[in-house]
Amino acid sequence: MTPSLFILLCSIAAPWFSPNVRIDHERPSHQCVEPAMAVGPGAPSCQPIYVVCEEDSMHGFVPGDADLMFQKSTDAGATWLAEDKLVRHIGITNLSPDVTTDPDGNVYIVYTGRDTSTYTGHYYCVRSTDGGVTWCEPVQIDDNVTESRDVQWARVASDSAGHLFCAWTDIRDQRDVWSSVSTDRGATWGANVRVSNDTTHAIGGFGDVDVFVEPGTNQYLVAARWFHYTSLSVETGYQYEIHLYRSTDGGLTFQPSVRLDTFGPFVGDPHVVADRDHMICDYTGNPGDKDGQCLTESRTFYVGPDTWGSVVAVSDTMFRSYYHGGKLALSSDGRVHTALMVYAGDWQIHYASSSDHGASWSGGTRVNDGGGATQFPDIGVDSEGYAYLVWCDLRNNRNELWFSTNHPLAIAEEPTRQSFSAQPSATVVRNFLLLREATSHKPQAASSLLDIGGRQVMVLKPGANDVRALAPGVYFVREAQAQAQAQAVRKVVVTR
Repeated sequence: MTPSLFILLCSIAAPWFSPNVRIDHERPSHQCVEPAMAVGPGAPSCQPIYVVCEEDSMHGFVPGDADLMFQKSTDAGATWLAEDKLVRHIGITNLSPDVTTDPDGNVYIVYTGRDTSTYTGHYYCVRSTDGGVTWCEPVQIDDNVTESRDVQWARVASDSAGHLFCAWTDIRDQRDVWSSVSTDRGATWGANVRVSNDTTHAIGGFGDVDVFVEPGTNQYLVAARWFHYTSLSVETGYQYEIHLYRSTDGGLTFQPSVRLDTFGPFVGDPHVVADRDHMICDYTGNPGDKDGQCLTESRTFYVGPDTWGSVVAVSDTMFRSYYHGGKLALSSDGRVHTALMVYAGDWQIHYASSSDHGASWSGGTRVNDGGGATQFPDIGVDSEGYAYLVWCDLRNNRNELWFSTNHPLAIAEEPTRQSFSAQPSATVVRNFLLLREATSHKPQAASSLLDIGGRQVMVLKPGANDVRALAPGVYFVREAQAQAQAQAVRKVVVTR
């Protein structure tokens, strides 16, 4: 018998991500930007979640007073510290933090210390051995005798022995990618090594650095954007590329890079994760034929045959991706998770995942449930594969830190139910799901049909949608209109 589909005329709270929670505490004339997240080791459902951010003074266009602030949860994001922890506020502007943990649970933050009047500075690391209660004095990572010009940001990762690997860009001869390793829990850092040492990229410069340590092999991975100015033309006078570097000797030397992107002139914001058998990278850019629309794509390297797979779209092509998104996390079950910044009537945070090491992606699920513009998402996962997202949100007209997760501890057991409606958003006629048409002349955004785990199984268009190929089970129709909230979901059941 052909499957039949019935729709329940009631709305229920979306079961895949919790209601959004604000996790920072307001300080007068300050706002949060560039949050970073790490999930520490621990028992399932009790792994600590660490969030650090740059908190800028709102006086003037350039922040004259940027502090490092720290937050923490030990119950899957259900509760957070009653007060934000001030990590650094001294002398210089503290910018663009990143955070990681080692196998012993120590927490590390790397950041840029910059003079905002000259844009010169250094890269620093601070460590906490008590879960963020106290922090050591900062240790300089780069070994420049003089302050680096045009400093950007550093990224850090830990290997299985607890050694720290950090990479960044600075200008010594030109803007290159440099790295250093600490073998004593961040107390000292080794001699800096130039990562971008291949002669084919001697002209130009690098930026947008990300790092990862491949478990099992402890290979050090660096993804970076290379750029080269070819003329003074704004439209055609530059070239951007995404490159991946690999070190198999603990960061002493790096192999020549591999170019990953196929976009053409404009691409950036690369990210990388890996397990023993795969390396997964993504990046965001303009493919040149989308009228300025940016998309996020991924590539996967398969160890064994030592080959790169084809380019795969991560973001939904109906919506624009944007930089500051595409952050990656890898769970122990092999799934890859990402947090995207997309435009769909307003700036939103979307979650997507891959269960085949980046060969295909689930399609985006909206995470933020507020109406303000969002930016700077980051993502972490725990040992059970649950995802945690943090981002900056302007729903209250200032950048605040907001959080959501698909962990059951943070999702209400009894979802809020709304009244029955005589005008359902969808109905079924002879195995076709009929989605109502927009009553205005404005374009109607696509809706999604999601399975019980919150993964997209169909993109629904206004009108008739053939659902005969669906397996029996419970599904959810989520309307993706610009004003739709996380609770605007319809439960549907497929039977035979």
